[in-house]
Amino acid sequence: MSPMDGRDELRGRFTRWIVITAENAQKNYLRAEKKQLQTVPLEETDVAIVDTALLSAGATPDSFDFEEQRLAEAFRELPLMRRRILEMLFVEELTPSEIAAKLHCSVQHVYNQRSLAIKRLRERLIKERKNDRQ
Repeated sequence: MSPMDGRDELRGRFTRWIVITAENAQKNYLRAEKKQLQTVPLEETDVAIVDTALLSAGATPDSFDFEEQRLAEAFRELPLMRRRILEMLFVEELTPSEIAAKLHCSVQHVYNQRSLAIKRLRERLIKERKNDRQ
């Protein structure tokens, strides 16, 4: 076995590793893009178009109230700290740094708890929606 053979084998293994890593990164990126909701700034929307779309999808004022009720129930099931963090973020409109200072924790902890709370709310609402369809 010559030194070149070892180098070729190493190069081949490295190339294969790079290809697999790039493919996985691409899949992760596409998966994350699929999860993100498409949004349009409110200023760019026409109220009539939104109303028509909601009505054609079967949305009524009562259905919005029902969804709000579901969200409130799911929110009440969150642990106290996560509820408090969401309240400070979305109701009191505090920054994560301000929340961390008030709760005597790290900013990263605030971000982690927010993420976990939103994930749990999303999972609960999706589960309920699937149960309603059955």
